[in-house]
Amino acid sequence: MQLRQTFSIHLPVDLYQELMKKVGKGKISTFIREIVEERLSHEKNCLGRAYQECYANNPHLLKEAKL
Repeated sequence: MQLRQTFSIHLPVDLYQELMKKVGKGKISTFIREIVEERLSHEKNCLGRAYQECYANNPHLLKEAKL
């Protein structure tokens, strides 16, 4: 079982109402968690690609990284 941490966010009323309408009551937390996980995964992948491109385009860095 994973430990959970609770946090609160402040949303404009209209945004909260739109979430309630689209996601459903009691499902907002799951929806936000999934979006955050997806975004973090995307950011991690982008960072990894940026490092790969940096090393691929700079043989000197690649040589130093292997030292």
